[in-house]
Amino acid sequence: MKPWSIRVRLTAWFAAVLGIVLIVLAAATWWVLDDSLHDTIDQALAGRVAAITRFLNAPGTSQSFEELREDLREYVALDPGWNLIRIRDERAVPLYRSDAFDADAAGASMVEPLPSSGAYRDLVMRGQPVRMLTARVEVAGQPYMVDVAWPVGELQEAINEFRWTALLIIPCGIIAAAVGGYWISRRALAPVDRIASTARAITAQQLGRRLDVPPTGDELQRLSETLNDMLARLETAFAETTRFTADASHELRTPVSLIRTTAEVALRRPRSAEEYRQALEGILRESERTSGLVQDLLTLTRADAGVDGWSPSRVDLCALVSDLRERLITLCEGRGLSLQLDLPAQSVFVDGEHAALGRLVVILADNAAKYTPAPGEVRVTLRAADGTAEMEVADTGMGISAEDLPLVFERFYRADKARSRDAGGAGLGLSIARWIVERHGGRITIESETAKGSHVRVLLPVGKTALS
Repeated sequence: MKPWSIRVRLTAWFAAVLGIVLIVLAAATWWVLDDSLHDTIDQALAGRVAAITRFLNAPGTSQSFEELREDLREYVALDPGWNLIRIRDERAVPLYRSDAFDADAAGASMVEPLPSSGAYRDLVMRGQPVRMLTARVEVAGQPYMVDVAWPVGELQEAINEFRWTALLIIPCGIIAAAVGGYWISRRALAPVDRIASTARAITAQQLGRRLDVPPTGDELQRLSETLNDMLARLETAFAETTRFTADASHELRTPVSLIRTTAEVALRRPRSAEEYRQALEGILRESERTSGLVQDLLTLTRADAGVDGWSPSRVDLCALVSDLRERLITLCEGRGLSLQLDLPAQSVFVDGEHAALGRLVVILADNAAKYTPAPGEVRVTLRAADGTAEMEVADTGMGISAEDLPLVFERFYRADKARSRDAGGAGLGLSIARWIVERHGGRITIESETAKGSHVRVLLPVGKTALS
């Protein structure tokens, strides 16, 4: 079964709620109207009983049965509305009965037990519905039973007309509410349809397209703005992924081509053992370079996916740098550079992943050494102050231009593209370094000036760090 659309569901709910409201309102109005009219009639009947009692007890009223009957006939004749009345004595002998009063319908027996306020009954007299009050009164110390009736046919007709009118109005109101609700919901959801239509038209080749933002200040405007922000993030992520894929393909194509070319040249004709050895050494160098690039790509891919397999622990940065001393010396001396380590006397502890922090130190030192011509110097400084561990890697190299400086942390970016491949770099080192620092809740910055060297500063929180 196909689910209902939001427009249809809104219409159904609107019509249902309005229908319930109309039904409850009509029922309450009918009940109040019926109860009010009956109360009015009951009060009128009680008033007539009281009037008859006062008349019978008035001074000068005849005491004989016949004279009392004649007085009642004259009294009732003064008001034509008193044509439904009967008065009986304690033996149920009629003292007086109006011509229109139907004794058979009213009954001849006394109503026992009779409430002090009298008993009300709904009867039919001569084909007409009436409401009758039977009350006990005393006249000169003698008990009498008074029956007073009031025709309620017009009342019932009015109530019936109201009921039929309500039965007609309620479905018409529900239908009108459904039509109006559908029209309103259609207009209200029209911007949503436009948003959906525009969103459907956005493809991978049209990620720069944006939704129209209605200046309404309501939920639809916020939804459009939120979706546009999401599209902007998706466009940026897609562009970065596309660029990353293209750059990775380019970086991998070069060593693979060199390996293949070296192997093909070596196999074209028989060669000496030394020539084969040189070919294999070239293949090994490119394989190692390719392996390192693949490892860097896997690191960044895991970082993007949020899967790194780290095991945070308490790491002493002083001991870490000291353990890497020989490796750092090898990196620098192989390029004719000197290495200076400036470590504090006391340990500097941070919460983090030991291998990742070690890789951070090597990346920064190796990057400094690659772009520092001999003779030059690479200095690694470590200090702690105000709850922050600060590590600085400075060099006396070529530096970075002002226009390149904001871009050095981007993947595959090389400030000196002509020398980077010869130096063995692929432009991923600083990207990995920034990820490691941010993963530890820290911050990394670079200050550099052309021909005057660079200073890379890493700030890490000391003590407990929330690793997420």
